[in-house]
Amino acid sequence: MKDIQSVARISLLMILLVVRSIGCCLGDNRNSTMHWRFREGDCPEASQPDYNDSDWAVVTCGHKWRCKGFAWFRSKIVVPGAINGISTSRRAVGIKWNAANGGEIFVWGHLQSRYDNDHPALILLTKSAVPGEEIPVAVRVFMGPRDDSESEAELSECELTLVDDDRIDTPLLITVDTKKSLGRLKQPFAGLSQGGGLPDYSPENAAFMKEIGIKWFRMDNVLTNAVKRREDGTLYYDWSDLDKRVDFIKRIGAEPILCLSYMPQPLDAIDNPDRHSRPRDWKEWEDLVYEAVRHCNVERKKNVKYWEVWNESNAGWIVPLPGEDLLETYLKLYDASARGVKRADPTALVGGPCNAAGPWNSDKGGAFIRGEDFMRGLMKHCEETGMPLDFITWHEYFQPWTTILDEALTTRRYLEDYPTVKRQVREFMITEWNYAWWNDRPHDNEIGAAWCATSILRAMIPGGVDKPCFFLAQDGDTNLTGSWGMMTLDRKLKPAGNVCRMFNMMCREKIAFDGSDDQVTGFAARDSSSGRVTILIVNFSERYGFPRDIRLQVTGISKKLIGGKCLRYLVDKNHSNIFNDRSKWQLEAVESMPILGDPFSHTFVLDNNAVTLLELVPPK
Repeated sequence: MKDIQSVARISLLMILLVVRSIGCCLGDNRNSTMHWRFREGDCPEASQPDYNDSDWAVVTCGHKWRCKGFAWFRSKIVVPGAINGISTSRRAVGIKWNAANGGEIFVWGHLQSRYDNDHPALILLTKSAVPGEEIPVAVRVFMGPRDDSESEAELSECELTLVDDDRIDTPLLITVDTKKSLGRLKQPFAGLSQGGGLPDYSPENAAFMKEIGIKWFRMDNVLTNAVKRREDGTLYYDWSDLDKRVDFIKRIGAEPILCLSYMPQPLDAIDNPDRHSRPRDWKEWEDLVYEAVRHCNVERKKNVKYWEVWNESNAGWIVPLPGEDLLETYLKLYDASARGVKRADPTALVGGPCNAAGPWNSDKGGAFIRGEDFMRGLMKHCEETGMPLDFITWHEYFQPWTTILDEALTTRRYLEDYPTVKRQVREFMITEWNYAWWNDRPHDNEIGAAWCATSILRAMIPGGVDKPCFFLAQDGDTNLTGSWGMMTLDRKLKPAGNVCRMFNMMCREKIAFDGSDDQVTGFAARDSSSGRVTILIVNFSERYGFPRDIRLQVTGISKKLIGGKCLRYLVDKNHSNIFNDRSKWQLEAVESMPILGDPFSHTFVLDNNAVTLLELVPPK
């Protein structure tokens, strides 16, 4: 009897050990059978397949925890014979994955991809499955935007899935016809935005921004400190901060876009420490705007063309008097500002409403609150009163490209109801945009960079957004904390900064580019005088992206290019990425191929969340 009990105990123990050591049992997939070893805290060596995790906890999908910094999941996934009743044999198999704030995925000890909790990952286990094969996977998850962030988290998604075999097995054919011109290509990613001033106004900083191709620069907070009170109570204007900003932008060689904000304390109608009060006297505000424009454009001859009225008023960033309507307060502020601008310089341009997000109303609050009220309200007001509306502005963060495109198209449709204003409006500007409005690690890595490229290519160019202004130009320190800056304080570009550089390396005559799908897109351009050709391609998915094989074919190669070379630059998880390696923040060329004739062809792999630029140059 004791022998039977001993055998039973041993058998039960073996079963438990097997369950604890594997990720998924053979047969059909079930989340409940996918077991993971788990530990809180960081452990970089845990990425390797031979790491001993025998003392880690065993968890499944739905596991919740709270800790600081990082946590790790590990498993040896056994490929099942079928998924949802479909055989896995020789099929591409992956795991739909989401946990914590985001993380890094390792397969067979190699970094496969990074993900963000708003853009869940596909862990690609194999391109050609063998049922019963054991595949080691490790995931290092982030608990927040900083290494010392603490939060609650959950393994919210962990599901085996079959991957589209056609996209895995067949390279995506992208064709570029250099002889088919599509007209002038604007520089779509050449603008910056900064709020409370730059941390560095040095000539060296300006020279660096000029080098990466910055052509316009929006700043708010330009009037906040412009009015001072003397000891005897009289007021005077102090243009020192305004001058510093304008001089810096001009030193870059960029066009200033100055946001008329915020309220100098001596002009407050109500006490507001955030400087968001409406003015106590509209004429005082008009005179301040007049004197500022006159100082810049008449006295100093700086030719500041664009003057945007206030910042995110629809979201409450202007505070009216009790009982006043927010929109009516903004329209009075707009009128006073426009009168001041045009009185000082009739050639200067005035715009707004600088909504916090798109042109729709929301009863849930947040950035979309009263968006349509303010967008249509300003158009209607200018149509009826004759006040100028030279350009239209709003902000956007985080949204998928489809939403950003819809914002531009919806705003353009609104203009159809206001024909006088429609004839007057010259430009659309998104005067703040970035991956997220909160601190988030994708601001520091390739995810945010690929999101930016996709937003430009799929939304802002087709939507006719003339001047997107990336927020933020520069962080105030050298650490990576998920802040918005395109670069660190010591001028180290983040991946988004290198993507900006790529866009500004593009030639200026657009040519035919074909082959985009819902994951990969791009554009191409040429310089007819030199023969130079540039092609930019991005791979980004809102959910479950994976690497793609790209087969590029360029036809109509100029004789000037024969004997030259094609350089391929890359921003991805490993390249041109300060998040991956603090010493490798500069844009990297990863390949150089000879151009032997027409057509030019090249095949390469483009990871998820990756942007590449191919530059075809003539021989020296």
